[in-house]
Amino acid sequence: MKILSNILISILLSAPFVIFGLFILFGNELASILSSPTEPSYVLPIGSLVVGRIILVIGLIVIFRAIASEPPLQDSENELARRHPSMKPAYARVLVSLPLLAGAGYLLYATDIPYVYPFVVFILGMYFFFQGAIRYIKNLHTTYVITNLRAMKMYRFLWLNTREIPTSRIVSISEARGFFELLSGRGTVVVASGVGERQVVRIQDITNPVPIADALRGLLA
Repeated sequence: MKILSNILISILLSAPFVIFGLFILFGNELASILSSPTEPSYVLPIGSLVVGRIILVIGLIVIFRAIASEPPLQDSENELARRHPSMKPAYARVLVSLPLLAGAGYLLYATDIPYVYPFVVFILGMYFFFQGAIRYIKNLHTTYVITNLRAMKMYRFLWLNTREIPTSRIVSISEARGFFELLSGRGTVVVASGVGERQVVRIQDITNPVPIADALRGLLA
């Protein structure tokens, strides 16, 4: 079910570009508006189709090639909590990009303003879209695991990258929330065993971080 849901999300991310490109391209052909493939009006629909296909292919590759296995738990180790980063920031960036991309199409085909203006709006929309897509892919393969022996952050793709702190060495546990995180119920739990980046595990951007912080504090009691 998880693989199927991720496939569906990849299709949904690419669908607006594919549908928009096909609509404009075939609409122009039927209306006999375009007379040469070098005209500027070909750029947006063909570019949109290419972007849509790239997103779909990358999404499917990412989903099916996350093959690195998790490190095994020790005999005396029990998993207390498991979280993934929230996808809300990624979805928000994608949603912001869609009106900009639609606006670029409208400015290009429904107005007579210079091409530079719809091009700038299109680039801005693509910036937000790819920001969201990259964050989605990164969060998809990031996992936070809390056990009775360690706090661990894992990134699993074609490789496994972990950062962990034994619970016996934890010296501080803190929570961090920005304004938008407070509004959306998200936050970050910072676990430190000393001074320095390698001595810190940030359980970032998770939904309802309070139970995670409480579970870690309970291990120190």
